Amino acid sequence: MFKIRLQKGQKIGRSDIYNGLYGGYYLSVKGKIIENYWGELPVYWDSSKEPRPDNLYIWASNHSYTLNEIDPNYVSVWFYDQRKKHFGGKGISGGYIHLLSPTKIHWKLNEALGIWYETEGDESITDAERQPIGFSVPDNVIMMKE
Repeated sequence: MFKIRLQKGQKIGRSDIYNGLYGGYYLSVKGKIIENYWGELPVYWDSSKEPRPDNLYIWASNHSYTLNEIDPNYVSVWFYDQRKKHFGGKGISGGYIHLLSPTKIHWKLNEALGIWYETEGDESITDAERQPIGFSVPDNVIMMKE
């Protein structure tokens, strides 16, 4: 069973404030817990400081400046896979959440696109460093609200 938990929040940078959704994830297989990254979430995320706040493993946004402008139908996803640790744990973009109905979403992670976003034009990155490593969670699923 794969679950995500998201809440509305803000990502505050050095010069911008973005509104979006952030949260954690949970995965069990045949009743055995494989991944459990639930926990209290911060009121906001100050992205000018490292590390990222505890329990913030998913950031989803369409880069709106006000909470009212968040497109609830489609947001891009930045995923911090705690087992695979893409880019040394800095996370990987390239995914999305698409609202299919009030109780159903399509969760899609696109590793190839995320690698391209992160490495395009960077001549210091080797071809080996551009190779996909996969995800520890499902990367293309329809999820129902509980």
